[in-house]
Formats: sequence, C-alpha cells, structure tokens
Amino acid sequence: MESGIQEKATHQFLQGGGETGDIIRLFEWDQKSLGPINEWPVSLRSNVGMVLHAPFPMLLFWGNHLTYFYNDAYRSGFETEGKHAAIGKDARDVWPENWETIGSLLEKVMSDGKARCLEDQLLPFYRNGIREDSYWTLGFGPAYGDTDQVNGVIVTCTETTRKVQTLLKLSESDKRFESLVREASVGIIVLEGPDMIVKAVNEAYGRLIGLAASELYNKPLFTIIPESEPYFRQIIDKVRITGEPCYLYDHPYFILTDGGRKEGFLNLVYQFYREDDDTINGVMVLCQDVTEAVLARKKVEESGQKLWSLVESAPFPIGVYEGREMRIALANQSILDVWGKGNDVVGKLYADVLPELDNQEIFAQLDKVFTTGTPYHARNKRVDLQVNKELKSYYFNYSFTPLFDSIGNIYGVLNTAAETTDLNLAKQMVERSEQNLRNMILQAPVAMCILVGAQHTVEVANQFMIELWGKQAVDILHKPLFEGVPDANEQGLEQLLTNVYLTGNPFKANEHPVVFRRNGKMETKYQNFTFEPYRDGVGSIIGVLAVAINVTDQVLARLRIEEKVAERTKELAMANENLQRSNDELAQFAYIASHDLQEPLRKVSSFTEMLEQSLDKISDKTRNYLDRIISSTTRMTVLIRDVLSYSQLAKGNVLFEPVNLQQIVAEIEMDLELLIDQRKAVIITDQLPVINALPLQMSQLFANLISNALKFSKPGEPPLITISAKQMPPEEVIANGIAIHDTTYYLIEVKDNGIGFSAQYAEKIFNIFQRLHAKTEYSGTGIGLAICKKIAQNHQGEIFASSEINKGATFRIILPKKPNQ
Repeated sequence: MESGIQEKATHQFLQGGGETGDIIRLFEWDQKSLGPINEWPVSLRSNVGMVLHAPFPMLLFWGNHLTYFYNDAYRSGFETEGKHAAIGKDARDVWPENWETIGSLLEKVMSDGKARCLEDQLLPFYRNGIREDSYWTLGFGPAYGDTDQVNGVIVTCTETTRKVQTLLKLSESDKRFESLVREASVGIIVLEGPDMIVKAVNEAYGRLIGLAASELYNKPLFTIIPESEPYFRQIIDKVRITGEPCYLYDHPYFILTDGGRKEGFLNLVYQFYREDDDTINGVMVLCQDVTEAVLARKKVEESGQKLWSLVESAPFPIGVYEGREMRIALANQSILDVWGKGNDVVGKLYADVLPELDNQEIFAQLDKVFTTGTPYHARNKRVDLQVNKELKSYYFNYSFTPLFDSIGNIYGVLNTAAETTDLNLAKQMVERSEQNLRNMILQAPVAMCILVGAQHTVEVANQFMIELWGKQAVDILHKPLFEGVPDANEQGLEQLLTNVYLTGNPFKANEHPVVFRRNGKMETKYQNFTFEPYRDGVGSIIGVLAVAINVTDQVLARLRIEEKVAERTKELAMANENLQRSNDELAQFAYIASHDLQEPLRKVSSFTEMLEQSLDKISDKTRNYLDRIISSTTRMTVLIRDVLSYSQLAKGNVLFEPVNLQQIVAEIEMDLELLIDQRKAVIITDQLPVINALPLQMSQLFANLISNALKFSKPGEPPLITISAKQMPPEEVIANGIAIHDTTYYLIEVKDNGIGFSAQYAEKIFNIFQRLHAKTEYSGTGIGLAICKKIAQNHQGEIFASSEINKGATFRIILPKKPNQ
C-alpha cells in the first residue's frame, strides 16, 4: 500500500496542487474510465495541472463521461462532504439539480468548441446541510486533447451571490427613494383607470407641460397632451396591467404649447399603485426635467470623445500619471507599443509597470516635475526598456508636463514622446561609416582620396595618392586639388571631377596618361582610376571619392611585349601553316598505312582458313600453329582498326549536334546484351543529360568504358556498373585544369566493382598502347582508353581515373553542355 502511495506521489503535475491534488493522487483511478494516472494523455495532465494551480475557482470536465475535476479555490466554497468529494465522478451525477442549465452548455462546447458564458446565474446548491440559492458567473471554454480535438471543457467560476443580493437590496432602497421623490420638487402625476384620468398632479409637473395643476384635475391626460399619446400610453398601460414599474432616463420628449413646440429630456418613473383590496388601479408618474444636464453632458462627452480619439490615434506616445506615486490614468496605443507590457496597465503604478527604468533618472525627473511644477524636456535621450524579456536600448525626445486641477494644485504629469531610435542609430552608423571609410582609405593598398566641394578640396588622402602626386602631405591636404597639384591642370581631370560632382554619374578610365612634375622633371604616369560621387547621410553629393592605381610599369611592359608579339605572330603564322601541313600528311599516312596493312592481313587470314580446310587430318601440333596464326592476325586486325580510329579522331571541321547520352548507353547495352547476360552483369544508369556532341564518338566513349568494366570484372562476382551524372560548378571545372567555354558542365561517373588497378597508373592508362596486364590474361590493344581521352578532349572536356586493386575503378568524364564549334 505504501509503495502505491509513493508511486502516485511522483506525478509532477499534481505537485503543489493543494489538498485537491492529494485527493486526485490517492484516488483509485483504475476503476474509472480514465484509467491509471500514468496512462493519462499529456493533454489531460496539462489541463488538470493548470486547474490545480489556478488561484481562482476552476473546474474541468473531461472525456465522454465529463469526468469531474476542480481545485482548492473552488473546494473552499463547499462543505466537507459536498460537491468537492465528487472528484472522478460524471458531471451529470454531481450536478443533477442544475444539469438542465449546465449540461446543455457543456455539450455545446464539446460539440462546436466555442466558448460560452453565464453571468449572475442562479444555481441552487446543497451547502451546509441545506439547499441554498447562489449566483455564479461561469465561463465555459474548450479543452483540447493530444490530437487537437475538443476532449473536455474548462470552467472558470466566480460566486456573485453577495453582489446579486446587494443589488436586490438596492432595488428595495430605490422604492424608498421613489417615495422621497414624490415629495420633492419633481413633476408628479397620478393617473387612474384605462382612460388615464388625472387624480393627482403637482405644480412641478404642470410647469413641464406649460399648464397649471388645476387645469389637469379629473381630465384624461391625453386630451390635454394628445401629441404624447402614441408613445406614452403604451408604457402606462403596460405598468397598469402588468404591475411592473418602468424607468426611463434621459428620455427625449416634446409637447405643443401656445408658444410652439417644447422639447427636452426627462427622467421618468412609472409606478403602479394599489387600492385597499390590493388591486392595481392606477399609475404614478414622476418626471424630472434633465434637459440642461443631458445637453451639457452630451457636449462634454463629445468633447471628451474627440479628445480621447485624438489621444488614442496620435502617432506618438502619450500617457497621464496621477499622484506622486505616478499611477497610470491614461496610456494610448503608441505608448503601450513602446513599453511592450500589454494593454492592461491603466490603474497600475508607473514604477511597477516599468521597473527597468530604476537608476535611469526618469523616476526622479517625474517626481521633480510633480513637486516643483516645472516641465522637463529631453532630446535624443537613451532609455533602456525590457521588451519580450530582453533589455534593449531606445532613443526618445520626451517631455514631462505638470497637470493642474481647477484650483491650481498639481494632480499628475503628462508624458509625451517621440521615438528617435532609428534616427540616432542611423546617425551613429553614418559616423562609424565615415570613420571606417577614412580608415579604409588610409590603409588601402592603392591610391585613394576624398575631394570635397566644387573646388575639390583634399579632405583625406593616403600615402600612395600623395606619392603619386609627387607632393608633400602638408602641401596638398585641406587645399583645392588643382592648387596643391597645379601641374595636373588642363589635362581634362578637373572637368571629369566636376561632372561627377554635379551629376552623380561615376567615371572610370584605364591606362589614362597623366603628366606630373616629379623630382624636378615632368613624368608621364599611366593610371587606372575611378571617380565616384561622395554623399552625406541623407544622400546629397558633397564631393568625389577618387581611387587610382599606378599602372605605368605594366603599360610600358605591355607596349614592349606588343612589339615582341607582333614579331612572333609572323613567325607563328608560318610555323602553324607548316604544322597543319605536317598534321594533314601524318593523318593521310596513318590512314593509308592502316588501310594497306589490312589487305595482307586479310590474305593471311583467308589462306590460313583455306589451308585448314585442305588438310584432311591435322595433328595437334599443326592445329596449335594454325590457332596461333589466326590469333595473331585477329589481334593485328584489331590493332590496325584501333590505330585507324585513333587517327580519325583528330579530324576537324565536324559539327556537334544534340546527343541524348541516356539513349547512347541504352543502345550499347543492346549491342553487348549477350556478354552482359553471360557475365550476369547489372548496369544502373542515372538520368543522363542531353549535350551537343558527335554521336559516334559518344558511342565509342561509353562502349569502351562499359566493355572494360565487363572485361576486368572479378572472377565469380557479377559485374556491377553504375553510370551517373550531375552538374558541376565552374570553379570545380577550372580546378580540374579545364578552360571554361560554357556556362553548364556535367560530371559523368562510370563506376565498377572489378579488379581495379594501382593508383600509380591513374594517368598512364590513357597513353596509347599502355597495358597493365599480359595479353594472355586479358585481350585488347591498349588503345581503348587513349581513344576515350581523345574523345573527351575533342569535346573540350577531360577524363580522369581513380582506383585501388580489387576495389573497382571510377572514370570521371567532364563535358560541357555546348562545346565551342
């Protein structure tokens, strides 16, 4: 038993829940629909925890049975064995006497999730052993479960029995007050029967309608003032018939007199009176003329409303603080936004709402204004405010102005303000930017200066600029440029600077010659310079920022190089012509040689086949000789064909066309279908791009790579070949030693799981006739990968290989989408 209690005591959401929390903790929930506490959903625990820790009465009804929960604040209003002992019960069992009222609201909130309220609702309770009439104000709100569905109802409740009883007592007092009014100098008239016969009237009433009281006795009221009958008869009849009094305040009325139409406002009380047999026989009407008061109040209200609308809609903060303790009496939305403390501040102390202002002099400033009556004004004053739990710095222009009552005593302080945070921060940024700019100019590795005004006065210049001018700093700083450097006159620079200063259009020049007097003689200096408009904080042009790079040495060197280049161009043109002629001859030779070599090989092959057929009986030795001849001629034929293919790759004047690499690989798979099936190979191809290329060469490229992957597979392990493609950033293309010709490049990778090769051969394998294995191990001529490299280079790309022994090989091909034609 003790271990069970200890286990229940561990539920954190019940900690601090008071006596009710203990009741819930020790309750045998295993027997209820909600089950053990440790199986409750998170939402139920959260809602129960919230209810238990609330300082005011709260209830929670949960689940389809509306299981009942409450807190200590609610429990204190009932006897020991009352409704507080209903924890865990269904709501219908707990509230049978009020279920018609409460149950319907609970069901509506559960079904539509909309909050509802009952104000001063009569709810009878059994309390202290007897049934008592009590009044409650109840708020019903949805409680959401773990799946965001309404799974319960939270009820906040406040007992208003005393308030309602007090109002009832006041109603009785009102009746006594009416009796006093009848004796006062207000208009009183007593009307009897359905004809409204005047049985009693005082002079005050007669003055309201412009007649003497004696002119009204025993006459039907509406024969005297017929214009009032359409509205007032139904009111009087209702009071006479129902016995319910009627009260009208500030009610407009009009009557017709000899002087014309009389209008005004009345406070009216319609009260029935009874005969001795307790039957209602008539109605007493009390009339008080409040025309002047109503009109005055309307003017005040209109004036106050206009004033409040002005204050509330003001785009700057306004607040009013009353008393020396500075209690907030008014705060418009602008000042609430600045404070960031919510809208519920009226009636609170200024120091309690803004405690972070302590030690910022503001409390002392307010107190001084209140005690001395002297206003206080601050400009661009920093104020640190805590907004969203973070202390931030703001800047304001603000004023504290004393407020005086009608007899001249100070009763409060008016606070008006204008936020200048952005302006101050911008000013600080401009100042920092200007200083940073000056520091940057002084530390810049190129010549820089700032020229201010129409005279281009040198505001700041670094050492590189001063040395370029060939002057001393003291002779040029803070002086007009063309006074400090007179030798720069009449070279067009002043006109360029003036145009930038007046129009704001920057000017750039490269290798511009400028003549300066340096070391006693005139020297021509070549400069790359830029003139940019120099602006102040509001964007107005106040000068010119000049940046210059002395490129004299480079220009002179380039001129010398250009002379040399002109000479070499002629030599290179002749050399290129000779080289092109040699290349054409070499290609022609390779073609003729390979073509002429194929004819003898075909004859050797044919005669070998004829010899084999002519022999009736062939010994094993002879068979071996014939096989070797056939094998040698086959290898020679393949070698000649590959050499011919390699020589043809050098042909120019070919046109690229769109090639779908995905389709190229698919066609190769069909060509190699038999070999792929024999090796049980798997080829996985990613989505390959469409590029401008030579279709035949692309087929050669991928056919060679796939054939190699099949050829150099591991014994007993099915080949796995993966072909993928992705776009390659330009910087990576350049890093691989490829000159950029296009905006789009693709990296295509062909990976296999074969025998691989040593990393030291990653470049050598692309050399022509390079073999890594003996002819008896793997067939081939050693030209295939050389052809792949030549194809990649023909398309202005490149191919690389990487591998380790017994870990497969990866071939990386980089190709542009659109190579230069």
